[in-house]
Amino acid sequence: MQIVDALIQSLYERGVRRVYGVPGDYVLTLFDRFEQSPIEMICTAGEEGAGFAADSHARLNGLGVAVVTYGVGALKLLNPVAGAFVERSPLLVISGAPGVRESDEHALLHHQIRASDTQQRFFNEVCAETACLDSARTAGGEMLKVLEAMNRESRPGYLELPRDCVTRELHWPLKTEPEPRPMHVVPEALKSYALDLLNWLRSCKRPLVLAGVEVARFDLQSTLLQILEREGWPVVTSLSGKSLLPERHPLHLGVYEGAMSSRNVGERVESSDGLLILGMPLGDLDTGIFTMSFDQDHCINVDLEHGVRWQGGQEESLDPLLLLRIWIEETQADHLNRKSVTAACLPTTSQAKFIPDPEQGITVMRLIQAVDASLLAKDIVVADPGDALFASADLHLPESNDFLTSGYWASLGFALPAAVGAWGARPDHRPVVLLGDGSFLMSAVELATLARYHIPALIIVLDNAGYGTERPMLDGAFNDVHQIDHVGFARSMGFREAVRVSTEDELWNALQRLAPARDSPVLISVKLPQNDCSDALSRLTEALGKRVKS
Repeated sequence: MQIVDALIQSLYERGVRRVYGVPGDYVLTLFDRFEQSPIEMICTAGEEGAGFAADSHARLNGLGVAVVTYGVGALKLLNPVAGAFVERSPLLVISGAPGVRESDEHALLHHQIRASDTQQRFFNEVCAETACLDSARTAGGEMLKVLEAMNRESRPGYLELPRDCVTRELHWPLKTEPEPRPMHVVPEALKSYALDLLNWLRSCKRPLVLAGVEVARFDLQSTLLQILEREGWPVVTSLSGKSLLPERHPLHLGVYEGAMSSRNVGERVESSDGLLILGMPLGDLDTGIFTMSFDQDHCINVDLEHGVRWQGGQEESLDPLLLLRIWIEETQADHLNRKSVTAACLPTTSQAKFIPDPEQGITVMRLIQAVDASLLAKDIVVADPGDALFASADLHLPESNDFLTSGYWASLGFALPAAVGAWGARPDHRPVVLLGDGSFLMSAVELATLARYHIPALIIVLDNAGYGTERPMLDGAFNDVHQIDHVGFARSMGFREAVRVSTEDELWNALQRLAPARDSPVLISVKLPQNDCSDALSRLTEALGKRVKS
């Protein structure tokens, strides 16, 4: 078996059916072999786009792959890979490289920086594991070591493949099938500790679970939902963990993000006498710039980095995976304080209605209400950082894992290429993209990718003539965005449908007309007032203002 055959087979057996990339001379042979394989190659407009596409694919299907050339190609991936690292997304980078022999014979090869291992050392900082497949003797083991580390940690990996090693024969057979995550034996003392936490929550009068993105990354949604339904506990999610559970489930209250939360959700969380924060690193955006307000003595915090932290102490060995495993196996139900599921929750389980005002201009709040009322059962919402993200907290998504964003890394330009990867992972779903006019300019070339592969995405551009999230912080001409014709640009990239709307009636008509199943992408450019913003951003600005004045 050749190195390239082992690589492609290993990916295929891990469920990979599409990979994303941009060709270059150091990786052409690898591209050719992918084209001959059962794995489809999606060629994006740029390498950063390939990275974001592979990232979103990984979040939905468990492994995403970006294939690029050496140096100028791979280094463009550092931004999306860094985001995947901090947000625990298993994105695999496969980079071509100069051949081993030519590197030995020639010091000055194009795309090369300093030493031959410089690029790999860059990726060491943002990957769970890296390897260079430059030896037929070690390539198989190195490849599997990277894939296993990615699976174990749910973080990126990096493989470098010199172009004269692609077709080298491995020295011995390789078992390419993935190994399941190990099931560790749980010590009795640790099990007892976990059950003490469960019983403490059961004793509370107003228990509530705040679930974060780590629950989704390690595929714990089904287990968590079983426990919630068994115990009758209501749940909220972080903004970056939005839709990890179905948002129309009667136990689901909404999104909690500190001062950015709606009043009802904020009051429910902050009045809880038993709050379980599960799999949620307390980053600034998820906490509404650290405006969360609850009693730490009534809180259990469980995440992958620190284990359990609460007023009773700390147990670093008890992470979300192990805690839920112990709880799901707990069958003692005679002392449960069961409550009506609907009585414990806010009445937000049905799809919203929208009645447009024909002559009224569009605001961010009304835009989100219109989108919410027009979402289909199999839509995946992809939101770019900024007010497109903050406003999206008020959407109600019917299925789990239907929301993608760069919620912690907060990289503008994520959403358009992420829509490519969302479709690649789930081709029977429609990506609905929400992004600002500034974000649009950073990744607009990926409209060509959407058109090229007939991806039925709905692109909604929130056009407020600048960086609206930054204006309240410090405004100036630097926050203005050069105005372009979004409709004309989309058409030039191959879109057959693109419209500009400025009233609620025009918006609603466009959403209804473009909602049916299509075989190509569509774009709606929405004119918004320059200083308008979402309710969430208004609440945050008000809270931060009070903090400054106090």
